[in-house]
This record gives sequence, structure tokens and C-alpha cells, in this order.
Amino acid sequence: MVQTRTVPRIEANPFRIAGELLAEEMVDREETAVRLLALAAGGHSSRLVAPRRYGKTSLLRRVLSHASADGWATALVDLEGVLSLSSVVVRIERAYDRELKGTLRRTVDSLFRAWQVGLSLGAGGFTATLQSNPRVDVESVLLRLLDLPAKLHDRTGARSLVAFDEFQDLLRVDGADGILRSVLQHQTSVASYAFSGSAPTLMERLFQDPSRPLLEHAVSVELGPLRMEPTAMYLEERFRRTERDIGNALDPLLAFTRGHPQRTMLVAHHLWELVPRRSTADESAFVDARERALAHAETALRARWESLAVNEQRVSLALATRSQTLYAEDTLRVLGLKKGSVDRALAGLVGKAEAHRTPHGPELTDPLLEHWLAERGLY
Repeated sequence: MVQTRTVPRIEANPFRIAGELLAEEMVDREETAVRLLALAAGGHSSRLVAPRRYGKTSLLRRVLSHASADGWATALVDLEGVLSLSSVVVRIERAYDRELKGTLRRTVDSLFRAWQVGLSLGAGGFTATLQSNPRVDVESVLLRLLDLPAKLHDRTGARSLVAFDEFQDLLRVDGADGILRSVLQHQTSVASYAFSGSAPTLMERLFQDPSRPLLEHAVSVELGPLRMEPTAMYLEERFRRTERDIGNALDPLLAFTRGHPQRTMLVAHHLWELVPRRSTADESAFVDARERALAHAETALRARWESLAVNEQRVSLALATRSQTLYAEDTLRVLGLKKGSVDRALAGLVGKAEAHRTPHGPELTDPLLEHWLAERGLY
């Protein structure tokens, strides 16, 4: 008699905790996506500022996908860590290489060949050009590349939507924002731009400093926390779809994560792992999931904490414990700070998106960082 082996049932956790989300996985961002698309259609640039892990890149991908489906040429340029004009050129070139298809891609290939400045889609691209000819005039190549939407429109009639992610890192490259402005300001009829960043102070310097070329160049679009009701519906539906019930774990999860997109998904991910099929989660399961999420994130939390200035660390601890108001005499005494020093440290935390101001006072942006610090204690 031949025995058959039972193949175990494999279930995929429905809560993604890393990488960009698929369009159907996004929660409560439809209004913002529509707003960004409407601005782009009107020829306006937009400026999107939010903390890291808040879903900016996934949102931009969604907007670009809609635009591409309508026949636009699109590119998402990741500027994180750029250090030179050369790296800016390479990032833009790679963005077009990743996203352009069909007629638009063939048209860009043709333009690059005609220009003969070392740009290409694939086959090493501008990186290979720099290796073979380090003396190439990079600024002139960048100007040509920035002018691509106009040339593409001339040839195909297609409008372009280009998104620059982590745009504040462009401040590392002297004069780069001026070069961008010199070209982008003339493209209203052929292209629109979205600028995204995770450092509010640096983004303000780029767009609100009267001495910078991009002063008031983009319309500010807020990306706030997830709203409670659509988030609750999303979590309940994902548990239900996999024959689980989030039960009494839902309310404490929502209260803890405070609408932080990635932290909501991270805690939900670990909660789902703890709840067997055809079972219901309870508050104790939430507590266990929160601790698993904390263990998952602790190394990164420690690195962020150690990157803060000493006074920023002190103020972060005070915000996490919430035993008294930040400016209470006892708090200032324990911190060893005066009110002015607290103000400066708090401004530094807000500028790095580690904290934000609410109607009830300042609070840390990341609920897991707050929980980790609260466990350490103020003393």
C-alpha cells in the first residue's frame, strides 16, 4: 500500500512590514493620492513631508501608477544618500530605466543615443561613462537629463510626472537645487514634479528659505497618521480573510500605534502570528505582539537613539515617560536643562521627524521608540 504524505497548509501573513506596499495593501491614502494627481494634472509641483516608514514611497508609487495608466511618462527618483551631481544623474537615469516601457522607452533610448553624452537605459548607463571618462561635464549632462520631459513631450505628446524621494539629501550637493530650478520652472506645460522628504527642517530649508532657488516652488501636501476607522476596518478584514478574529486586541493596538502606518502593520503582523486559525485575539495577545514588535525593531531604535544629541535624548525620555508636562519644574530639574534648552532640543526632534506637535502637546512620532524609552525610565 502506497502511503501519501500530507502537505502542510501554508498561510501567508497578510501584513507586510518591509518594502513598498501594493496598491491594494494601502490604508487610508486615497484622498492624498487624488490630491497629488490633481496637482500634477494642473501643472503644479507638490511637496510631501512625513517621517520615515510613513508610506511616502508607496503613496508615490500609487500616484505614478495611476499617471502611467493614463499615458504619462513617470519616474520615481530615490535621492537618499546622494553626494554629487554624478550620483544625481545616475539616480534619475536609473529611475527612467526602471519604469519606462514601450514607445516611451524607445523614444528615450533614441534621444539618449542622439545626445551622445553617455546616458543610456541599461548597459551600464552613466556609471560606465564616468568610469571610462572621469572628466565628463556632469552638469551639462544633468541639464540635458532634466530637459528630457520637454523633449519627450515634443516627440510623443506625453506629459511627465517625476517624483523625487528623500529630496532633502539634495542639500548635500552644492548648487543642485539651483540647477533643478533652472530647468523645472519652464516645464509647467509638459511635466509635473513631486518632492518627498522625511526631514521637515531640511525640506523647509529647500522650499521656504528665501535664499534657496526652490522657494515656494511646490504646494505642501500633508501626510498625517492613518485614521482610526479605516485602519480598524482594514485590520478586521485581513484577519477575517485568513479565518481569524482580531477581537479585543483591536482597540489597544490602534491606541498604541496612533496611526503610524509601519508600526500598525508591524504589531498586526506579530499579532496575526500569535493567533491560530479559527481563533480570536485578546488583549494579552496584543501585549505579546507589541513585545515581539519591539524586539524586531530594537536594534534600529537603539541606533536612532544614539544618533540624537544628548539634550534631544533627554527630551525624548521626558516625552516618553509623560509623568509631567515637559516644562514642569521637576522635569527640568531631572533633565538638567533650562526651558530654552528644552525648546531647542524639541525643535531638533521635530525637525528630524522624531517628534511632532499635537493639540495636546508634543509627542514622539514612533510609538515603539516611546515604549522602548518608557521601559528604560527617566532616571
